[in-house]
Amino acid sequence: MATERRSEILDHLKDQHGLSRVTMAWVRNRYDTSWDKLSRPRADAIAAWLRSQGILHQPAELPSRETERVTLYSQHTGIGLFMAAARGEGFFEKNSEAALLMLQGYATSLAKQRSSNATEDAVVE
Repeated sequence: MATERRSEILDHLKDQHGLSRVTMAWVRNRYDTSWDKLSRPRADAIAAWLRSQGILHQPAELPSRETERVTLYSQHTGIGLFMAAARGEGFFEKNSEAALLMLQGYATSLAKQRSSNATEDAVVE
């Protein structure tokens, strides 16, 4: 099994701040360079490895067609954490209450920012 390029997936996500949209061909080529095409079992193997690295994806089932695009996101980044909470995945899969509390906190923070921006705009006028 040729796995020497798997770290490129992790590096790419790090460079993209934990969120990226790529083709399944791109993922397959970095997961195992010896594979000339995808299949359902191969897509499932990639998905299992991604999960083991703290990476989730949309759609929930990785496509087995190379032309399909997939969004990858790291649970270890701010955006990935919010996506996981909103989708009830990863850390939040068995704790929807924690996901709700986190998202409510984020919504409150956004509302405060909007209110603060509106106040600043009124002062400027």
